[in-house]
Amino acid sequence: MLVSLSTAFTYACGWAVDAPLGAAAGVVLEASKAALLLLWAECLCRVRFRDALLCVSLVYATAFSLCLLVAGLKPLAALVVHASMPLLSGGALLSLRSDAAFAPSKGDLPKEARVPRLPMRLFVGIGLFGAISLLTNSLSEAKSSATAELNTLLAGLAVSTLVALFARRCGERFDFMFLYRMLTPLMIFSIIPVLMLESGNQQYEAYAIGAGWTFFRIFTWTLWCSIASRSRVPAACVFAAGQFALTSCSTFAQALYDAVLCGLDAPLPVAISGVIGLAVATSAFVMSEGDIRRFFERRGTAKRLADDEEACARCAGNAARRFGLSKREEEIAALVARGRNNAVIRERLCITESTLRTHLRNIYAKMLVHSRQELVDVVLSCSDDEG
Repeated sequence: MLVSLSTAFTYACGWAVDAPLGAAAGVVLEASKAALLLLWAECLCRVRFRDALLCVSLVYATAFSLCLLVAGLKPLAALVVHASMPLLSGGALLSLRSDAAFAPSKGDLPKEARVPRLPMRLFVGIGLFGAISLLTNSLSEAKSSATAELNTLLAGLAVSTLVALFARRCGERFDFMFLYRMLTPLMIFSIIPVLMLESGNQQYEAYAIGAGWTFFRIFTWTLWCSIASRSRVPAACVFAAGQFALTSCSTFAQALYDAVLCGLDAPLPVAISGVIGLAVATSAFVMSEGDIRRFFERRGTAKRLADDEEACARCAGNAARRFGLSKREEEIAALVARGRNNAVIRERLCITESTLRTHLRNIYAKMLVHSRQELVDVVLSCSDDEG
């Protein structure tokens, strides 16, 4: 409600009179919008990694679609759309949080297995990548006074839709490390057109910058969600810390550009080369693949879980609730996760081979897996909602 009222008041003041009240309402709008985003972020941490990735990409696709819609509306119609969206979002949030099937799982990763502190280097890396995006956009705009926001929206819509399709169709191969390996090449890809194209071609630069920025934002949300699922720190604090790092570095980069780069009048190739160097250095030293892997690699945790009968039972229980497994299927999933073969499972549960195979086929169908190892991975991932 506060976001909706602040939005309506800000736009109304901007159209009617250039009043300071409009600026004050804008501050309230940003603060209330941040609080609403944190509430949504807490809900996002209750789902598995690929589901979170699908949700985030669909959110950005919806946002870009609405921006394109509003761009073609008259002011009054645009005001109605802007003010109604927060109400719809809040209503959906209340409905979701009151749904018992979406309640937080009580069988998540044990507290002692969680990381006690936040990985600050990852947050700094995200902030630096955000600064790189801002500097790239500023250098592009400095080449020409023409604006190409529509192209940025179209590129963002295309990228978010493609990521959603990949997350839906290729979920078993689309993990966090795959996202990370795509980040730096896409960031550099968004910088190169600014270096190579002459002034007056900003529409093409806008496509590249919009594509890189959209993928970066999808990456940041899934990163924060994954950190929250593995940390003892509350999810809202993780997202707040991540957004603070991103905003702080972007603000510093803008101040640096206004105070230093504009005054130096450095040649564009030199400035762009410096931005590319910063991107490579960030990827290599601040937010390297080794840092990501050390924090998110699950093999050690999975092995400990597989050796722990109680932990496997807890993971199987989470999987049963999430995928609708029967009690017998839950027992079979727990034994499979512990590495037991069919002979041991038949003896333990006193069932025939044909009955076991029937249950396994049902489990595979419900959990959308195609092999025993995939089944083990998904069951064990249900301890921390990242599978």
